[in-house]
Amino acid sequence: MRKQLNITGGNPETPTEEKIQESPIHELLDNNPELAKIYSERINTYEMVINESGQILSDGQTYENNLKMRALVELADAIRKGLTDVQDGHVRLWRGNRPNEAGHNPSYTNSLEGIALPFLRGYNGVLSYIDVPREEARKYLTSGVKDSEFILPSELVKNVKIVGFTPEEVDEIKKKARPLFETKQGNGWTIVD
Repeated sequence: MRKQLNITGGNPETPTEEKIQESPIHELLDNNPELAKIYSERINTYEMVINESGQILSDGQTYENNLKMRALVELADAIRKGLTDVQDGHVRLWRGNRPNEAGHNPSYTNSLEGIALPFLRGYNGVLSYIDVPREEARKYLTSGVKDSEFILPSELVKNVKIVGFTPEEVDEIKKKARPLFETKQGNGWTIVD
């Protein structure tokens, strides 16, 4: 079953600032103008797929069908459509970064809408991604969220791409990034001061 989605409500039209503010993801869009631009250029082009259980199907994964998730799925679709296609035999992995960690943090996911975008909302950094051969990616799969979390080697992470920025801006963002170390408490990675 396919449904036309418009997370801002009303008629399918180019969103006004007022309509974006009504969206359940407005904070994410406010803090990431590069994503708001991508979203506004592709709004109302997404037809949501709902399975027989009423869940949203997106990029091979299923999600709960609620307003927030529908908004994240529509944004994720706009982001994907703005990027080059994933090469055959590869998987695209995503990270919602904290400020100054892009190109250093090795923790990535294959769930843009379910993990990377919600983390980006909380972290207020940038969205990065990298395409990895599918068989190689399996070596980096962790025991976190089932089949969705990966710890990549540093030589791969250095080559991540950042969504919505020019190559010059990406270089600047990566220059500001600092190395990380894994905390002893087991709660992830921390930026080295």
